Parts: sequence; structure tokens; C-alpha cells
Amino acid sequence: MQKLPIGEQFFARLRERNLLYVDKTEQIFNLMNVGSQVFLSRPRRFGKSLLTTTLKEIYRGNRALFQGLWIEDKLDWQPRPVILINFNALNYRERSLAEALADQMDKLASEYNLTLSERDHKGKFRELILLLAEQNDVILLIDEYDKPITDHLEHEAQLQENIATLRNFYSVLKSPEGERIYFTFITGVSKYGKISIFSELNNLLDITLDVRFATLLGYTQTELEHYFSNYIDRLVTTFQTTHAEILKQIARWYDGYSWDGAHTVYVPYSTLLFLEQQTFTNHWYSTGTPSFLIKLLRSHHIPAYQLADLSADATLLESADVNDISVLSLLFQTGYLTIKARKDSFLGTTYNLGYPNYEVAQSFQRHLLADYLDQNVDRISSSLLQNLQRALATRSLDVFITIFQSVFATIPSHLFLPQEAYYHSVVYLVLKLLGFTIHAEWPTNLGRIDAVLELPDTIYLLEFKMSSGAIALQQIRDKQYAQPFLGSDKTVILLGIAFDRESRNIVDWKHA
Repeated sequence: MQKLPIGEQFFARLRERNLLYVDKTEQIFNLMNVGSQVFLSRPRRFGKSLLTTTLKEIYRGNRALFQGLWIEDKLDWQPRPVILINFNALNYRERSLAEALADQMDKLASEYNLTLSERDHKGKFRELILLLAEQNDVILLIDEYDKPITDHLEHEAQLQENIATLRNFYSVLKSPEGERIYFTFITGVSKYGKISIFSELNNLLDITLDVRFATLLGYTQTELEHYFSNYIDRLVTTFQTTHAEILKQIARWYDGYSWDGAHTVYVPYSTLLFLEQQTFTNHWYSTGTPSFLIKLLRSHHIPAYQLADLSADATLLESADVNDISVLSLLFQTGYLTIKARKDSFLGTTYNLGYPNYEVAQSFQRHLLADYLDQNVDRISSSLLQNLQRALATRSLDVFITIFQSVFATIPSHLFLPQEAYYHSVVYLVLKLLGFTIHAEWPTNLGRIDAVLELPDTIYLLEFKMSSGAIALQQIRDKQYAQPFLGSDKTVILLGIAFDRESRNIVDWKHA
């Protein structure tokens, strides 16, 4: 089997080592012709760096690297000088960003046997463009453009200094020297530097939500089955299951990302590691801890159960003001939420957002629960979880309530919020940790059920109140929440749970 390109960011090395490459060159060709200045936002580990180095080799005219690919006979392969800046590779921790950029300009110049005489980063950038333009118009590729910003979202002084440095640096693109740049491609995770840094680039085309490029990065279902067929056959043998079942489980874990609500893609990093290691586990998520995002969620009082089903308009998804960060926009841009559906109308476009797949949902919810409980989720005893599962399966509601009372009793008092949504979130996250199917705020014609919990032979309808269990139970009855489920062959149990602000725990419950 052809070796997988795990972690490979350099297209030339990938091809020289005969690693497996999913041919995206037709879409890359379209990207090259959609505009002269293009911006694309995608989550980490989605192949942005490989895309930029692929563009680099195309524009350098290295046709031999593209033998057998779609684009091989579609270009004249005229070589152009390329300036590729990868901010992930810049060292600006021990020196200023301006010094790091100045040094990078010198390194790029040396690749073309050039020496720069200017001293500062902006002057060197301008000089490099002019010198390279003596050969041909220049290609500018910028990878991880936003890293100097996202690295310092919690450090205001350094954040503003880096924004000022970058704005000054990129101002060259609006100068006469900028006219010698034939094509500019800018990519990163977030959009939070786009307005503040590139505000003067009037022609910068954002293709993040462009349906034409929805599958430019990531693997489609067709690509997975075509390019990785040998690995899938091996998995069928390893797991002793059917071809259809293994595809279903791979999709459940690693598919689901969408930027148009219609086409989904697999996250490349997780998919490649899974195919290599043949183990269903968290790969993409384990490479980054969303502590800043979770802190934002708590500070904005966004209940955990709402994240599985959200509505947003294009303005929210494209939010790019670093001084007014939208937590939902950031969750989308960083890949913890994705587009589940898109609706276009004369009034604009609206989106439904949710977790892309099981890997992200399970991992993010575990981190959220750890934050709610102020402890590592792994410290929640397996016996407690097993007892909770058994209590629900046997409909032992007194045991179920007692277990949750013990969970709430371990939470430090300073973490509590005197709101129904806080308790609702903890219950929701614990039940999700068990792997049960749970729907939060299930809509009916008379209102919304706080939670619907589905087991193989039982459906639990849960309502939470900061008053009494009887009032919660009465609401379920008054609003006929059970009506949609009465035709099922499952037993329907109504459960009203009341929390108390003083004791910060469950103090009353009623069921029917």
C-alpha cells in the first residue's frame, strides 16, 4: 500500500517520496483563477500548509511533480518567483515579530541568491518584491497569517503590537511595489486579523464560505473510498466487520465538516492517523486544547447543551473584529462547530451549526464538563458512570438522582451559577459522557422540553426548575410534552427535577 502522508506539509517532498496524494489540483486550478487576492479560513490540521506549498510548486513551474495529476496539462508552467511566509515557522517568542519578519525576508532573498540592503521588515519586503519582479511578476503565499494574533488574544499589549507590525508590513501590498504581485493567497484558522490587518486590500476575495471551494480541503466520501480503498479493506479484516459498517464508523468519527451545508469532508489529520493506526480515538482534538474557547463560553454564559444545534447568519460566521470576539464565530472558525444546513433567501443566508462528528463532540464535551466540575473528567469514577447507566436502564430514579446529587456536591461553590441552565448543562454533559442519545431543548408545538433521553426501551423526558419537582413535572403534563412519543413502543418516563440556590444541588424531584 502507498504510504500515507501523515503530517507532511511540503508537496515536493510528498511527491518525491511517493506518498499518497488526494488529487485536489482541479480545485486548486480554479482557486488560481478566481481572483488575484484570495483569502481562505480553515481549522488547524486541515491541509492549509500543504495547499500553500502545492501552489508554490505550481507557480515555480515544477511540472514534473504533477505528473499524472489533473493539472499536469492545463498550464503553460511558466515559472514565477514565490514569496512564501509561514507564520507557524517564524520565531517571534524570543524577539519581536518585526525582527522575525526582517530575518525571514533575508532568508527568502538568499534562496534567490539576493542580498537585501534595507534594514526593517517593511523595507526588506518592498525591496524583495522589486528584486524578484526583475525575473517575473511575484507570487505571494501567506500561511497561518493569524498566528501572531491568536497566540496573544489574552495579552492585549502584545496583541496590539503584533497587529500594528503586520498592518505596517502588509501596507506594501497597496504601494506601487504591490502592483508587481501577480497572485496573493492568504490562509489561516481565524478571521480575527483579516479586518485589522488587511483592511486596505479592497480586492481580497474571501472564499471561506464559497460553495465552489467547500471541498478544497478535507476528503470527500468519494475521495476516501477511492484513494484509501486498500486501507479500508485492511480495516474490514482488522475489525472483522463489513465494508459498509467500517465506512459508517469512520464517517461517524471523522466526517461531518461542511462549509456549505451540503457537502461534508473528513478532517485529513484524524483520518490518516486512523487509517495508519487502525484505532478509533481522538486524533485532531488531542493536538489542541480549547481552554481559551471554554473560558469564553463560560464568560458569555452559553449553555453547553445549546452547542449541538445553533442558528447563525453570515455576519456572525464571518465576524472578524479582534476587539469584539464572537465566541460562536470562533468556535466555527476553529473547527469545533460546523455548518449543518444552509438556507438562502432574499433576506440573506442563515446557517444551522453543530458539532461536526463524534470525535469533536465527545472531546469538547469532556473538556466542558471538566470545566464545570473543576476536575479532570478522567477522575470521575467508572463505577459511578456504570451505576448511572444501570440506574437508567433499570429505571431506578432514586439511584439516578442520588448519583447526580453526589456529582453536584463535588463542584466548588465559586463555580456555580444560580441559573437553571448551569445545572441543565452539567446533567446534559454527564449523560453525553455515558454515550446516550440526548436531545436538549426538544421543540414541540407548545414549547421546548429541557431534555429527551433515549435508551433502547425507555424515553426519559426531563424538565429542570429552580423551584420544585412538582412544578417541573406539571409543566411536562400541561404542555403535553409526552404526546409525540406515545406512539413509540418504548416506555415514556416524565421526570421533573428542582435545584436549590442555597444548597447548590438537587433538592426535589417528581416522576410519572
